[in-house]
Amino acid sequence: MDPLLRGEQAVLGAVLLDPRQLAGLDWLEARDFYRPAHQAIFAALRELHAEGHPALSAEGRVSLAWVTDALAQAGKHVRGLSVSYPHTLIAACPRPSHAPVYGRMVLEGSIHRTVAEHAGRLLAVAQEDAAQDARPGAPAPAPPGPRV
Repeated sequence: MDPLLRGEQAVLGAVLLDPRQLAGLDWLEARDFYRPAHQAIFAALRELHAEGHPALSAEGRVSLAWVTDALAQAGKHVRGLSVSYPHTLIAACPRPSHAPVYGRMVLEGSIHRTVAEHAGRLLAVAQEDAAQDARPGAPAPAPPGPRV
């Protein structure tokens, strides 16, 4: 399995198991997740947390309402979320206390995708410029300016 996917699942599972972990993930954004379903779930968890979801006030065990309400909220923004998917997320999280480490994996994956996307764009522009310069009758490239 892809380690980045596993990291996304683990951080979401950690927050489903222990909503207090969201406080240590304020630097992580929903857009950092690769999968749209994970983006929607993380955004829903953040929204419920910000609204002061009643399940968060209970001491000890986390109420099942936290999980079901998060899934219902995320389902408004993305299709195909099944009732069993939170179980997959929770099973992917070996230790909820390691949520910041899993979140760092998600953030690093996001940074890597952004750099790769920009590198691809730069390569496409460079190839297009090279193709234009190679056409017959194309103007000669300008000589380099003086070095400063």
